[in-house]
Formats: sequence, structure tokens, C-alpha cells
Amino acid sequence: MTVNAQETYSQRFEETAQAPRNRGALGREDAEEKGLALVEAKAKDTKLYLLIDPDEDRIFAARFFAYGGKVSLALGDTLCTMIRGLTVQEACSLLGADVERQLRDDPETPALPDSKKDALGKLEDLLKFVKDDYPAAKALALAGRLINKEEVKSASFQELSMAEQAWLSLSEAEQIEQLNLVLNEKVRPALMNDGGNVQILSVKEGEKVTIQYQGACGSCGSSLGATLSFIEQALRKEVYGQLMVVPNM
Repeated sequence: MTVNAQETYSQRFEETAQAPRNRGALGREDAEEKGLALVEAKAKDTKLYLLIDPDEDRIFAARFFAYGGKVSLALGDTLCTMIRGLTVQEACSLLGADVERQLRDDPETPALPDSKKDALGKLEDLLKFVKDDYPAAKALALAGRLINKEEVKSASFQELSMAEQAWLSLSEAEQIEQLNLVLNEKVRPALMNDGGNVQILSVKEGEKVTIQYQGACGSCGSSLGATLSFIEQALRKEVYGQLMVVPNM
């Protein structure tokens, strides 16, 4: 447990806030590529992005942005992890207390102090927006298939999961090879134009990608901001949606 004079958080809470796996955005292009519905929900300082299979009403991907402190980061990240793979109905039945319990070290000890528990209601507000907005998003996704000049075949959740399993079955060397192919095409040309480059040092558990900036990138102020986000989004889109890219410091 982490303790100070005012607040007590679980270790799991602290770890999630420090390294959220689901931070990022999903856009219309992501949805149209896979024939999925896009739902965006915002409550207070957190915005939730969902891609949902309109055939099964099942959540394929979940991302979030939080502009508050560590409470918003930990709760938003945990919510995304919990709802991925659930139907919209199942996800929207969750309560803030369900998310808080996921962050406990000990089942009997709260993950966050009483002074911060008001933030749990924000999660329920987000899910209410999802429930309200999904019918229109679903209709838009289905209509998009009809008006598309080429037949769009939506991959089922099971098929998408099989693709993810294929990625996770690769060795670390094979995963690095796949990631380098994307970097060579989508990322490195832009970095090299500015005198920089990037090297992949490791891939842990198929999700955590550690990189080393080279050349001018090492001293660039955006290496922990816009550049890092650009690299992460490119790899998530082209390779595996759960990747988290961290620089070697």
C-alpha cells in the first residue's frame, strides 16, 4: 500500500495509474476499416472511445483520455480493460464499485480513499452515454455497409480475437520484426527527416514495447508527447490494438 498523511491507494491502483494500457483515441477511420460502430462518451475529465461489432453488440476495442489526475487514469484504464469483449448491455450494467473492486489488493480494503469515491459515479455516467448513443452509432455503421461501393465484411469478435491470438503466439523476435516493418513504412521516414530514429529494445507479454530514441529524437521535447503518441498509434493500428509504447529512460 502507498500511504501519506491524507490519502491511501492500493498498490494495484498506483501501478495502473502510472502505466495505463488503454490510453488513446479511436476514430471514424478505425471503425470504417473494420465495419464497426464508433461510440464516444465524455463525462467530466474523461473521454471514452469504443469500437463495437454491430452484429453482436460486442465491444471490440476501448480507449480513453483522462485530463485529471491519477484517479481518472486508473479508473478509466480499468474500465476499458473490463468492458472489452462484453456486450453493450453487459458493459452498461457495471457500476463504479465494480471497477473499484478490480483495483483492490485485498478484497476487504478499498482501492482509493473515501475522499475520491465521487469519481466512481463518472464511470456510470460514461456508460449511460454509451447506452444512449449506441443505437444511433449502430445504425450508422450498418448503413455505411449498404452505401459502400465495395462490400464491407465485418470481422466478428471471434475472428478479431483470433488475429490477436496469432500476434501473441509469435516469439519476441518475430514481434519485433513485425513492428519494425511498420516503423520502416509509417514512422522512421519522418523521424529521419529531422535527424532522428527509433530502435525497439524489447516486447514484453506481447503488449509493452520499449523503444530507444536515437539522434535528434533523444533531445526532442516531443519525444514523450506527440512523437511517442504517433509511434504508439501507428503500431496499435497496424499490428495489435493493445500495445503500449514506453521510451527507455
